[in-house]
Amino acid sequence: MSSDTSRGGRAATPLSAAVAAVRAGRKALEFVAHDTEDSYLANNERQLAIERLLIRFGEALKSIPNHTLTQIDSNIAWAGPKGFRDIASHWYEEGLDHRLIWHALANDLPPMLDSLQRWIDNQQSDSAP
Repeated sequence: MSSDTSRGGRAATPLSAAVAAVRAGRKALEFVAHDTEDSYLANNERQLAIERLLIRFGEALKSIPNHTLTQIDSNIAWAGPKGFRDIASHWYEEGLDHRLIWHALANDLPPMLDSLQRWIDNQQSDSAP
């Protein structure tokens, strides 16, 4: 088990959490790359896969302190994916609105991933010898 997973699978550092978040988010976008909203809404298996990946994304963000997320990009509502993680993983009675999820995939996730990736790149270049 690597040091990044020493807490039962959760990222041990904000940097490793950001890497995990980007990995999950990019995989989600990869899964829907050829979808339209209608084809996504018609595909229950894809919806379930996306739910799981967005749960991972939100869980990874929970391992990054709020002040760090604000430093990464203060214009992004980081609480949204963390709240989605709670709702999706606990299966609240009202269920999930996949039209909203599609909107988040198309509009909200890409800038989040871009901001996280820039921060990761900066952190890694700052620590390079």
